[in-house]
Amino acid sequence: MKFQTLTASAGLAMGLAMPALADPIKASDPQSVLAYFQDIGAPATLTEDSVGDPLIELQYYGTTFAVFFYGCSDNVNCNSIQFYAGYTPESEISRDALNQWNAEQRYGRVYEDAEGRKKLEYDIYTGNAGVDSADFDEMFDIWTELVKSFEAQMS
Repeated sequence: MKFQTLTASAGLAMGLAMPALADPIKASDPQSVLAYFQDIGAPATLTEDSVGDPLIELQYYGTTFAVFFYGCSDNVNCNSIQFYAGYTPESEISRDALNQWNAEQRYGRVYEDAEGRKKLEYDIYTGNAGVDSADFDEMFDIWTELVKSFEAQMS
């Protein structure tokens, strides 16, 4: 009996010493994604895309990009997001250089549309449980490195 009491007390003390875990970041909860960007000081706005799904527009280190929500059911309960940056047709990169950049990337992809605009994308599946903030930080770091790398190719 004494051992059980000590074990329960130790578990309670350890639980009190541990910091509270932040709520997971979920595509099904666009406010959690918006809050992440607000917490890191990135000006962000939650709006809707052309079909009514959530859309976050933001600026980060001089680049404007969007976070699209996918896998939605009637514009809610989305299961994934996509980081997206678009570049004007005047952004110079040859098709060979664009293909080479894609071949060297694991996570991101870029393509050119019919009007010559370059589009950089990176998809993240958050599922029902979401992603903790430390993992989301890593994913966002991957995105910012993709942006820097691609923009360097266009110089």
